[in-house]
Amino acid sequence: MHLTDEQLNEYLDNEILDRAQAELHLSSCDDCAARLAALQVLFDEIGSLPELALSSDIAAPIMRRVDERAAALAVPRSLRLTVTLQAALAVIAIIFAAPIVMQFFSPYLSRIQTPSFADMFLQLETQWTFWLDRLAQFQLPTMPQIPGVELSGSFIMLTVAGASVLWLVGNRLLLRNQTK
Repeated sequence: MHLTDEQLNEYLDNEILDRAQAELHLSSCDDCAARLAALQVLFDEIGSLPELALSSDIAAPIMRRVDERAAALAVPRSLRLTVTLQAALAVIAIIFAAPIVMQFFSPYLSRIQTPSFADMFLQLETQWTFWLDRLAQFQLPTMPQIPGVELSGSFIMLTVAGASVLWLVGNRLLLRNQTK
């Protein structure tokens, strides 16, 4: 087995996991040794290339556009202050209005009886057993028979479910392609 290009690159970068095994293979395989030498020459040539300055700096226009969008999305300070003051006034109004509202509704509140936890639990249990009984009595409607074709209700339900899944997957694929 020859070393892959990735393994040769890792060897040159001193990042190969089993360097001893790679060196053993390179010493016995002329093909891999030649490929390694060619890669070394290529890397040396790339390293000797002069550094070139870019003709234009694209960071400034991009950052300007990012700042413009951030400024467009930012909530104005006056609006933030207005919302904060309105929220504070609403809380103060509720604090002052609560005793008046409680005094107005107190005659009606004394007539209301709140059920105990046991009563609520018993009512919940009754509802639960009622729905379980109704579910046990539920029967799927029978499909009309088509002369010459015998299809079970389960087959028709599975066919409809499968068609629905295919429809959903198809719509998902169509919508995904539109957003690209």
